[in-house]
Amino acid sequence: MLSRISSGGWVESPIYETPPVGPEGQGPYFNQVVSFWYDGDPLKLLYYLKGSELILGRKDRGHWNSREVDLDLLFFGREICSGRPTVPHPQIYSRQFVLVPLNDIAPDWVCPKTNKSVSDLLAELLSKEDKIPFRVVNGEEP
Repeated sequence: MLSRISSGGWVESPIYETPPVGPEGQGPYFNQVVSFWYDGDPLKLLYYLKGSELILGRKDRGHWNSREVDLDLLFFGREICSGRPTVPHPQIYSRQFVLVPLNDIAPDWVCPKTNKSVSDLLAELLSKEDKIPFRVVNGEEP
């Protein structure tokens, strides 16, 4: 779906299976980061992402509960925006399931808010907490 609005530069990380975040009893999560060029503005992209979630069958189950799909706008180039959307996404810095796949595709990219590279952000996070288990998902699995 996202590739439809890309104006080039498409790069995607592997898909990872990770333990769930939130209430007990949830199954594993699948995480991936994609990067692409986009000709619109950040709010229009956010609306596209949220509309795509609905089309893909996301049901509202409340905060931190399991979901069919969750598309987040992490960065929008070097822009810093507050409000809707907030970019960079404010929780990037505390989420291994974001930083690990982001580090796969852009380890040297510098966050406009912190002026730190993605690899430095990941190293900083891993110095504060144990690494969670990541398993690369093979596209041919049942």
